[in-house]
Amino acid sequence: MHQSRRRLSLYNTITAIGLTLVNGLLGIVVTRLIITRFGSDFNGLNSTANQIVNVLLILEGGFTLATNVALFAPLGQQNYALVNGILSATRKKFRLIGILFLGVGIIAAGAYTAAVNSGLEKPLIASIILMTVLPQAFNLYYAVSYRVLLQAQQREYIISSITMLTIGLGHAVNIFLVIQGGDMWMIRFTTMVFALFNSLLIAGWVKRANPYLDFCAEPRRDLIKGTNDVLTQKITGVIYNAAPIVFLSVSPVGGTLLASIYAVYNNVFTMIKSLLHGVIDAPRLGLGQLLSEQPREEVWPIFRLYEYIAFLAVFVLLSTACTLIFPFIEFYTAGVNDINYCDNTIALLMVSICTIEILHLPSGHLLNMAGMFQIAKRFQLAACFLLVAAMSIGGSVWGMYGILTALLFAAIVLAFLEMGYVHLYFFHNKTGTLLKMLLPLVFSGVVVCAGEAAISVPINGYISFAKYGFLFFALHCCAAVFTAAVFNRKDLISICSIIKSSIKRH
Repeated sequence: MHQSRRRLSLYNTITAIGLTLVNGLLGIVVTRLIITRFGSDFNGLNSTANQIVNVLLILEGGFTLATNVALFAPLGQQNYALVNGILSATRKKFRLIGILFLGVGIIAAGAYTAAVNSGLEKPLIASIILMTVLPQAFNLYYAVSYRVLLQAQQREYIISSITMLTIGLGHAVNIFLVIQGGDMWMIRFTTMVFALFNSLLIAGWVKRANPYLDFCAEPRRDLIKGTNDVLTQKITGVIYNAAPIVFLSVSPVGGTLLASIYAVYNNVFTMIKSLLHGVIDAPRLGLGQLLSEQPREEVWPIFRLYEYIAFLAVFVLLSTACTLIFPFIEFYTAGVNDINYCDNTIALLMVSICTIEILHLPSGHLLNMAGMFQIAKRFQLAACFLLVAAMSIGGSVWGMYGILTALLFAAIVLAFLEMGYVHLYFFHNKTGTLLKMLLPLVFSGVVVCAGEAAISVPINGYISFAKYGFLFFALHCCAAVFTAAVFNRKDLISICSIIKSSIKRH
């Protein structure tokens, strides 16, 4: 990969990891304070509100990704007339989407308030949903047009840096408010204010850094292709991420209390997935630029290293999570008496789902960055139908266990389809290489996690959690390097060379 792309990918990775740590760690502290101060009912509602917004983001229709791909070529050629034409079309589209999102969000707030199984007052429930909808509607109407340009320029580190600042300040204010006895609605109001501030800051930065921007240019909607195919991916992703907690919160046998259990586990794994996304997502736009310039056979060696780095990252973080998740939940929910959060089965299912979901991420990115939206659409449709059917049956019969099993089943199917296509057809008969990279790490991960399951990890505070977290992380890094040295020595040497050269340049 070109040196500038490597540098941008490195910046994107570092800031994405920083954002994840700030948002994840402070978010865990805030959630703990919310549970102990306001109870699991409010935490379940707060978490469900976020997922309702994710459901409504189906209205975005995949236009962001399609615009990113459309911008690669004109940005590479410095054809700013075409860039402005694409962005002008994007602005018009997203203004309509923002207005529609707000309208549908208001309707959804009313419908959910009437349907939810919660002990909280109805006006509070409605206001929480509306304060979650409003900043996202503003983002779609105003800020997304600027965000897509930063993404296509591979400058996502700007977005991450600004978001790190605003989210960090928002969490800090919420921690202060909870400790000082603030009301429930103030927590969501603070989050809303800083989210609006985030959109304004990003738009302001892009305006100053790109003086050629002209949203009044003739719209070039014809250059933005594949939005209908990308929409299918959005729908599957929304169902995959948002449906479980929404289903639980309105279920007569669940409600927002059971949704809170799911949310606590999901918050932990969302942070882990965000860390992994920080590593895996950062190079994807550079990969897309590369695919637009070079033949596939020349891209394969780069993709192979990219994918193997993703596998190593999954091995280290998910094996660490598997060892520490249950001791952490025991400590984290100690003293919470309105519902029991400790469940080994939920923890194991969550680890498995997260692992499979991230493993096929490089292949999914490749299909999208190559503009193969129709192929990705077929895979997503198959997984979506299976997920809806399995979740409907599993959730009705086995509750949360059934929902999580359905998610695991859908993740396995989608991984098989995407990774199989990329390694069998896109790059022609590379499945042997895939198995050589993947199977030793899977075997080592199972052995490591099974061995550490018998170890009692005495976590009794955030400091001890951090201590054991760093310890097991270091041990699993060593295990990953050892496994790579034994089974994929050449790939390990190549990765070390890339790291070494990046360090020298900086």
